[in-house]
Amino acid sequence: MNRRQRVFNKIVNSVLIKHMLDPWKSDSRCIAAGIPMKYLKYFKEVSAHKNAKPIRYRYRGKSGVKKNLTTGNTSYYQRPQSFCHMDGADTFAVYHK
Repeated sequence: MNRRQRVFNKIVNSVLIKHMLDPWKSDSRCIAAGIPMKYLKYFKEVSAHKNAKPIRYRYRGKSGVKKNLTTGNTSYYQRPQSFCHMDGADTFAVYHK
């Protein structure tokens, strides 16, 4: 079993099940929402495989004071209501492409 399969089985699959949306209740093409940003690198690693279905990531977050986890610096993030940059996001959603 290679690394990508282990990452999918241990991390991505369990996070997807926890944050999955009910397809009968929502009319959107969203697969899962409210996933913490710390799991993004694992999702991107798994979805980069040539046989993976094409998906799109949408970042979600609030405007306000943000603390950078790597440097510890704080900054104010102000954004338009319909847009959130990856650096200012708290969570992300996975959509069918």
